[in-house]
Amino acid sequence: MIKMSIRARITLLITFVFISVLVLLLSSEMLAIYLGMTGEIDRELRRERNFVRELFEREFSGIIEADSAEAAQIQHELEEDLDEIIGFKNQFVLLNVVVKNGTTRRFSDSRHDVEIAQIPAVYFDKSDDFFNKVLNNRRYRVNISQNPWGTLVVGLENRTFYEIAGHLENTLLVGIPVTLAIVLLGSWFLAKLVMVPVVNAAKTAKNITLSNLEQRLPDYVGKDEFGILVTTLNGMIARIEEGVNQIRQFTQDAAHELRTPLTIQRGELELLYEQNTISEDNRVAIQRTLERAISMSKIVENLMLLAQSDSKAYPLKKQKFRLDDVMREIAEDCQILADDRPISVQLDRCDKIDFSGDEQLIRRLLLNLVDNALKNTERGAISLSLIRKSGNVKIRISDTGCGIPPEKLPHIFDRFFRVDNARSGFSGSGLGLSICRWIVAAHGGSISAESKLGVGSTFTVDFPGNEF
Repeated sequence: MIKMSIRARITLLITFVFISVLVLLLSSEMLAIYLGMTGEIDRELRRERNFVRELFEREFSGIIEADSAEAAQIQHELEEDLDEIIGFKNQFVLLNVVVKNGTTRRFSDSRHDVEIAQIPAVYFDKSDDFFNKVLNNRRYRVNISQNPWGTLVVGLENRTFYEIAGHLENTLLVGIPVTLAIVLLGSWFLAKLVMVPVVNAAKTAKNITLSNLEQRLPDYVGKDEFGILVTTLNGMIARIEEGVNQIRQFTQDAAHELRTPLTIQRGELELLYEQNTISEDNRVAIQRTLERAISMSKIVENLMLLAQSDSKAYPLKKQKFRLDDVMREIAEDCQILADDRPISVQLDRCDKIDFSGDEQLIRRLLLNLVDNALKNTERGAISLSLIRKSGNVKIRISDTGCGIPPEKLPHIFDRFFRVDNARSGFSGSGLGLSICRWIVAAHGGSISAESKLGVGSTFTVDFPGNEF
């Protein structure tokens, strides 16, 4: 089944309706013309029939009882009169008269012998009737009537209607394609005008995300079906915004309420860990608990950061700083974190760049990407590069880890989405890459990922030139 846009359907529907109405009107008009002209011709044929009948019965009926010599004279006079009466080439008369010996004799004008000869014999047995017949390559309207003395046939050429039809056909051969083209173009333009509110609403709806739920579809002046749809969708977006705001507020409140007790718990665990009176087994248990508390604190901090970013309450502190210096520091930190593992850290390229942005957030971005690479790399190498190209900044962090399955790659920047890599032995909260995406977007950039199972992953960050 061919899939068409609504605009194309409207165009075809308008064109179909127009052509259907045009055909109906033309057919009705031609039928009316045909019936009118045929009725006029039939009336003319009746007048001619009655006149010829009266003439024959008044002056020439003696031919029925006359002998051969007299009959020949009467026939000659009758045919002369018929020639005078039928003075037009588009008309003929035929009398099929039964004479006294039971035979029939035909009398007609001398100008239409060919037409008369082409009338089938079976037609002479018909009762009073009108019909159309092509005789000698001409279209005739013929009337046959039965009389006590025989059959009377009167014919009149019916060419006017067919001439009109021929001229109309020639006109339509040119007019219909032109009209069809005009209707198609007009319908296409009209459909475009009709679909403008739909297109505008679709464009606006496409740009509505979790970060700008306060935006609404453009107002539509009108109380038609589309106005009802826009009002309904705006109401739905408002309800979604209210629900999301409640979730954001709950997340922020919960993170805020958890941060203080977690901080206290970490402090108490650190003090307890430093005491010399506890056994080694207890010290190990305290260390594990402290690590979990630190992990929970990071999750809470991440949740608060995301909640602030969603509500646009996080204040970006943009300032000029050397991005290449930050990149070198991150590479050194990565090397320290990987010291006890068979992983090499390489800074392949580090161009000198003065960057304008929130330095703390950029550090967090790089640390999250490096931490993600370390978690997914059991052995091998991690490479970092900072490139200035065509006025833009490109950051690339690659690893030779286990890779990301293709079906999960489109979702890695979603919140709380985690790729379960059993080989890596590490598990995260699923918030790090989501925070990375927000930091990059806040600086007007973009982030993407490429990965192949068993080969590794590459994360690429692009910042526009106006950020430095």
